[in-house]
Amino acid sequence: MTDGGRPAEPTPASAADLDDPPADAGAGWTRLDTEVVWENPYFAAGYDEYRQPDGAVSRYYWIDPGDFVAVVAETPDGEVLLLEQYDARLDRSLLTVPGGAVDDGESFVDAGVRELREETGFRAGEAELLEVFEPTAWTRMTQAVVYATGLEPGRAEREGGEDIEAFAVPADEAVAAVRSREVPFAASLVSLLVARDEGLL
Repeated sequence: MTDGGRPAEPTPASAADLDDPPADAGAGWTRLDTEVVWENPYFAAGYDEYRQPDGAVSRYYWIDPGDFVAVVAETPDGEVLLLEQYDARLDRSLLTVPGGAVDDGESFVDAGVRELREETGFRAGEAELLEVFEPTAWTRMTQAVVYATGLEPGRAEREGGEDIEAFAVPADEAVAAVRSREVPFAASLVSLLVARDEGLL
């Protein structure tokens, strides 16, 4: 991309310089309309229509599936729980971490502890929120990473259709295990990388 024929040059910046979004973000953009095209108990889909700064009008489509939590659960022996789970939407098996949808009014930590119990049977003695992020602009959802320890085994409470096998993998091998798949699953890969960046794995 060029500006007046000149090659575009990035502005040098430190991480601290980029702490906050620009104060004028969205200036010149006008939202003209919002339409929900399809809605069911699991998600809504629609678009926003905007007038852009150059005067053109465009539609920006989105899906709102609700928030999601992924759990990096570490056993007292220093192993991380990974799940081999068939997903009919992708028609393949995913190597992932415990996780699922956040219920209305539920905190990310509470949802993570619940999903861990339901999918693996493990009860978390302690759990903390490591990160909250938006995985894509298409999906109007927030995803969180919860780190759980003090695990006590118990009986899983899986829903019908949850085809899951749980594994305990050495913590320092968890990222490599997920990345060994031809197409790693983002929820597990991002969560494990966040935990490793925090010095927990």
